Amino acid sequence: MDAATRLLHVLALATYFGTTLALALVFLPAAEAVEDPVVQRRVLARGLRPYNLLSVGALGVLIVTGASALTDLKALLGRDYARFLWPLVWKLSLTFVLTLVATYLSFGLGHRLVRAELGELPVEADKQRGMIRRMRGAAWLALALAACTAWIGLELSRGAGPPTTSPPAGARATPAPPPA
Repeated sequence: MDAATRLLHVLALATYFGTTLALALVFLPAAEAVEDPVVQRRVLARGLRPYNLLSVGALGVLIVTGASALTDLKALLGRDYARFLWPLVWKLSLTFVLTLVATYLSFGLGHRLVRAELGELPVEADKQRGMIRRMRGAAWLALALAACTAWIGLELSRGAGPPTTSPPAGARATPAPPPA
């Protein structure tokens, strides 16, 4: 992965992780402290609009830059690429599940609250409390998945050096014949 792509990948991870951590630790508890359900939904809608955009956008950048890195890795390693098969299966599986959880959090829950506020639909306090609880759980699950995915990515990048072509054990390296 070239330096610019790596920087973009790390910035997207920091954006996703930071916004989701802030959602779980700061924003949702603050919204829960608002007692009036109408005001609470207004607060949620104002905070969730930028979160939805940032989180889904950051995940999109992560997926695209990660796919670019896989292409570069395959070109670099050639046949040795197969040694990364199972770690890649784990990373891609976790990425898929993370994408499902993150879109559920942003679109399935967050966007519903935003649209309800924009459409001035009646507030159902019990349903809203349940949605906040599910958002908190989904946020923590997404953070755990993102951390595991990042950890596997770090492990993959440590082992992704150029292939080594050393002679077999016990063999002597012979110098190349002189040019004729």
